[in-house]
Amino acid sequence: MGGEPPSVTFAELYTSQRDRLIRLAYLLTGSQMVAEDLVQDTFIRVQPRLDGLSEPSAYLRRSVVNACYSWHRRQRRERMVPVDPPAAVAPIEHVEMWDALAHLQPNRRTVLVLRYYLDLPEAEVATILGCRIGTVKSATHRALRDLRRILE
Repeated sequence: MGGEPPSVTFAELYTSQRDRLIRLAYLLTGSQMVAEDLVQDTFIRVQPRLDGLSEPSAYLRRSVVNACYSWHRRQRRERMVPVDPPAAVAPIEHVEMWDALAHLQPNRRTVLVLRYYLDLPEAEVATILGCRIGTVKSATHRALRDLRRILE
């Protein structure tokens, strides 16, 4: 009984698992379009690794879940940082800074906003972002460097 698992072609696996995986992704994301895109991307990304797996369906399922987690992280970051300046900081002198912030990578923009706009200590920023204080310090340093380059 301990022999090789029956070989399934990629096309058979795609046909048998696609709809299930889309339902899974839809339940995790709440969007049919996003679910279809994530599943399609997952199939493309994992195709080279599927040969030799004893449980390719489980591997695909886990890969779709991970893709959904990544999608949620991207969405959360995009919602956390406003691109337009809030009404409270609308004076003309601040517009250039908000425009420059909008050009930073989302993770670097988030660190600067948490540290300097919300005036949170490094330890609290680390807790919010789920990283170490040293990571916050280095991300802040890089973000400020990038911001200086943008403003020059």
